Amino acid sequence: MEVLLSAGTYYGIKKGLVYSQTAYALMKGGCVNHCKFCSQSLSNSADKSFLSRVKWYSVDIDEVKESLSIFKRFCLQTVVKPNFEEEMVEIISKISSKKSVTTTPISSDYLRILKEKGVDYLGVGLDTTEGNWDNAGKPGKFSDYMRFIEEAINVFGRGKVYVHLVYGLGEKEEEFVSLMRTLHFMGAEVALFAFTPVKGTPMSNKNPPKLEDYRRIQRLRFKIYHGVDGGEFSYLTSGCPSCDRPFYNEDPKGLMYNVPLMVRKE
Repeated sequence: MEVLLSAGTYYGIKKGLVYSQTAYALMKGGCVNHCKFCSQSLSNSADKSFLSRVKWYSVDIDEVKESLSIFKRFCLQTVVKPNFEEEMVEIISKISSKKSVTTTPISSDYLRILKEKGVDYLGVGLDTTEGNWDNAGKPGKFSDYMRFIEEAINVFGRGKVYVHLVYGLGEKEEEFVSLMRTLHFMGAEVALFAFTPVKGTPMSNKNPPKLEDYRRIQRLRFKIYHGVDGGEFSYLTSGCPSCDRPFYNEDPKGLMYNVPLMVRKE
């Protein structure tokens, strides 16, 4: 079975150039949803070997699964397509290390199967606020995603569900901050991303957020979850244990929106 590995993961197992403690994998085939910011949507002309600004490489999961043990965690990003839930379970079943899955709403039965297969953290691609839902091209209803997040917390536990939020998609800042507070109250964590324009998507000409605005949101997230001003600690990548997503939102030669592990160590 073929999957896509991020450039960092691929070169980690092929050339020993390890820049992250997490192996990142992405399902092949593109996504039937119409999110206006996402390169994986089959409704746009974006290169499907990219997600955000990261290049992904096709591999046979059976041929590389042992090599992936050099990483502390395996993170699978799903795409919505026919029978993707079965494919998700099959891929995860081949991995022996700690593992995470990021998905859109699936049945509670599949949530329990994932937990039985060793998934200890779940990511949910909520991405934006209710007021910006249609503008961002998100599928279904915002309320259905919030109910799914509740179900996921019931299965995996408080603090074990990371909700992905992308700042800069056109949302109102007050609503974005209010949503982070709501998620915290529910028992979910927030994994923050900065909007990154990708060629071929409907939002390719939209500018990313100003760094100072994103820094403000990062500090607010940290204060909501920790009760104090985290200062520069607020700027570290937020996500599952060992997650750092190196250069997912930024050019390696430019300013960093999310500071990854390799920079923290220096």
